[in-house]
Amino acid sequence: MMKMILKILLVLCIFIETFSTFAAEAPPFRARWPMINQEIEIGTRGFKTFDDEKSKDGIAKERYGFGMGVTDSFFFEIEGEYEKEAGEKRKFTAYEIDTRYELTKTRGWNEKPNDIDVGISLGISFPDNSKDAYEIESRLLLYKNFGAWKSTGNIILEQEFENSSDSGLEIAYAGQLRYRLTPNIQPGVEAFGRFGELDDIALGNEQHQIGPGVFGFVEFNDNYGFKYELGWLFGYTDSTPDNTMKFLIEFEYKY
Repeated sequence: MMKMILKILLVLCIFIETFSTFAAEAPPFRARWPMINQEIEIGTRGFKTFDDEKSKDGIAKERYGFGMGVTDSFFFEIEGEYEKEAGEKRKFTAYEIDTRYELTKTRGWNEKPNDIDVGISLGISFPDNSKDAYEIESRLLLYKNFGAWKSTGNIILEQEFENSSDSGLEIAYAGQLRYRLTPNIQPGVEAFGRFGELDDIALGNEQHQIGPGVFGFVEFNDNYGFKYELGWLFGYTDSTPDNTMKFLIEFEYKY
């Protein structure tokens, strides 16, 4: 299993380096699961920062999207993105096309679970302003179930190309640990951050956040339901906003 994970990371690095020449910043703010269901999703997610420093206060990002599990191992999604910088107005900035692949077969509730579930995702972001940079993001998706405890971790590679002033491939991470109290209420903790450029890692100069959250899935019937996530993150480096509120709401239809 470890050899397969290392091979996937190597392929993702080679792919991004081949098709791009500049780097991207990477605030992920979502820990993705590798498991895929045949369903249609419509939803929104985002975050807002709170800090005494004006340059780090009131920064926000929202995404509105539509996704579909085309098969039980392939998922396609398109999102539109709005951003608000500190002291500025909210504006539409980009749209993104994202694909996700489940590499390990999901086990049924009455089957022995996988040692670890593995998937990959690949997305490209197209700027609304032709002067802004395009961006490629790729993730290695890992998931482990410990009874009522569920954990997921993402290793993220991002890079900008064309209208970018940065250089080098960036690496980031996203992680979530939750406890299944009930299907509707699952308290837990999340961590997000980035390490900077792959050839010049500087932890103290990058953003890192950790904090509590509550997650869950509310089922209306066998086909319809909605998923939610709500978290409050604390920054622990100088470049990170003191507090960040994040949210996710998705309505799902299984077919």
